Amino acid sequence: MFSQLSQWLDQLALRYNEDPLVTLSVAAAMVAFASTPVAFAILGRMDWFAPRRGRTSVRPTFLSIVTAMLLVMGIPAIFTAVAIKSSYYDVNRYEFDPNKTWTVLEQGRKFEDVVKADEGVREEMKRLAGERKQLVDGIKKLDESLMALRVSAVTAPQTIAPLKDVLERVGPLRKAVGLDAPQQLEDLKNPPAAISANLNQPVFVVANAPSIPQPGVAQPTGTAPVAAGLSPAQRDAEIGTVPEPQKAIASMLPLTDLPAGWTIGKLGDKHLESFNAENLFEKIDGRAESFIQYDVRGMAYTYFHPTGDDSNELQLYIFEMANDLKALGKYGSEKPEQTKPVEVGTEGYSASGSLLFRTGKYYTQIVSTKDDPKFNEFALAIAKRVAAAQGAGKATSVAAAGEAKEASPDLFFSLLPKGSGKANPKYVAQDVFGYAFLNDVFMADYS
Repeated sequence: MFSQLSQWLDQLALRYNEDPLVTLSVAAAMVAFASTPVAFAILGRMDWFAPRRGRTSVRPTFLSIVTAMLLVMGIPAIFTAVAIKSSYYDVNRYEFDPNKTWTVLEQGRKFEDVVKADEGVREEMKRLAGERKQLVDGIKKLDESLMALRVSAVTAPQTIAPLKDVLERVGPLRKAVGLDAPQQLEDLKNPPAAISANLNQPVFVVANAPSIPQPGVAQPTGTAPVAAGLSPAQRDAEIGTVPEPQKAIASMLPLTDLPAGWTIGKLGDKHLESFNAENLFEKIDGRAESFIQYDVRGMAYTYFHPTGDDSNELQLYIFEMANDLKALGKYGSEKPEQTKPVEVGTEGYSASGSLLFRTGKYYTQIVSTKDDPKFNEFALAIAKRVAAAQGAGKATSVAAAGEAKEASPDLFFSLLPKGSGKANPKYVAQDVFGYAFLNDVFMADYS
């Protein structure tokens, strides 16, 4: 008998070490179940349950005593059931153990284990990827509509301000879905300011006045074509005002010997602007952050318009990135799916009258307000001049540095698996797929 009791106590101690709460609850319930009937029998004999009715005591019925006994025994039964239930998984509550750090998935209501939770996460990521694709497609269709509005806004000055406000509001949406658009860089021209004129002052105009020959000066016998644009001295004077870090890209702007019929736009008292990474937002507010992600070092800007026509223009942006890879990444992030390839620089394309290309660490955008053969021809001529200057500048910088050549981005893209369905290889610098820790990623689409 003592050996059996010893074995029972050993088993009880083992159960207590495994789960002390359940063991104590079951032991207390067993004691309560065993002692409650005895206690009720003794108290019933002592007339302890007899209530007083006036001057006499009335003995309770047997049924009322049994009912009270069951109610009292139900209290330890409830606590025991709660303790036993707590040791099993419950989909309708959160478990908490102060001695264990639970993960978010382990505290979930829906998943019984981490394996099922992982399957649920994969399904949710597929759903979110589909939602993101719908958002990207919707933003791209919105871009197509904005491209058409951009052209009409130039001829309707009253729509320029609302259109710029729309572009600013759409900017955060593009950033949220990881999509860039070239037309966000547009700096639409303000309506022409009213010119104050004193009508009391006479204005004299001399038309077709013959030239007065000067003594000792040889007169030209024919009419020679005069090249449009600035003179070399004017160009050098304006580039001399540019900060030293941006002089190299400012010198790539074609300001002299323009094709006939085109004029350089006036930007205050100059014909060009330059910016660095810190003040780039002054020119492309709302878009500068996407260039900073690709380590932009500086930007040079000017614009052109047909002679005598200020309503349409071509805007030229030259961005200098940290290296070839960053320029490739930014170029690829803004390249739409439907484009027309253009043989200029390392790689280029045209879309809706605008021409964009990259050469080494330079990313150039020529944004046109009009999709017209005349504008397209001028944009291509300007692009070839800029690309030639960028290629020469790259060779000069490499020779001056005397350092080993950096690995080409093509070397990294060659690591991606080859296949007949491979398309659209690109490089993303930061926040790939929305993850802040996922940077410098090379990717491609596979059908």
